[in-house]
Amino acid sequence: MRTIDLSSEKPSTRQSDRHRGVEFLVTLASAAALLAAAAIGAQPANAQAASQCGAREAVLDRLSSKYDEEPVSIGVTATGSLLEVLASPEGTWTIIITVPNGPTCLVSSGDGWHNAPVQIAQEPNV
Repeated sequence: MRTIDLSSEKPSTRQSDRHRGVEFLVTLASAAALLAAAAIGAQPANAQAASQCGAREAVLDRLSSKYDEEPVSIGVTATGSLLEVLASPEGTWTIIITVPNGPTCLVSSGDGWHNAPVQIAQEPNV
């Protein structure tokens, strides 16, 4: 989460450091809450969060048609939810989670996706 200060006044170093620390803690707390909710299969609590969920096929179709994103990684969580990472050739990415017998919800999205090269050992004993 990034905030942009449009004021022309430069904050003092002490205020700036304090602001960055608070911003980091808020971002960290938000991420932890989102991951905890996803891990236990919680339903969104408000209308905005609910609009980020839908039937899995509809969500996948929308991400494919609007952003050219396709699944690049998939896994099952300890609670049985399906976690997927989708990415496009242009570098956009989205993480979604599907709760068993429930909706598929947006977890996070961004830009700058790069596939890590697969490294294969040269010698079998390595």
